[in-house]
Amino acid sequence: MKGYTKMCGEVASTQLNFIKPLSQCDYALLDEVAKSEDLNSILTMLLLDDTLSDSLRRKALMQLKAK
Repeated sequence: MKGYTKMCGEVASTQLNFIKPLSQCDYALLDEVAKSEDLNSILTMLLLDDTLSDSLRRKALMQLKAK
């Protein structure tokens, strides 16, 4: 996947830069998600998760539309 940036020693996709990790575990999870071939599916699941903030869901939608 193209578009990687280094963040605190971990690799995170610039496509996920709207998610602000709070711990090393968050960075590791973002790294795994960024490497996934199903990134669009994961972003779509974020849209359907009613426990997430409207702001985060809007950002996920904008990211999907940007592809």
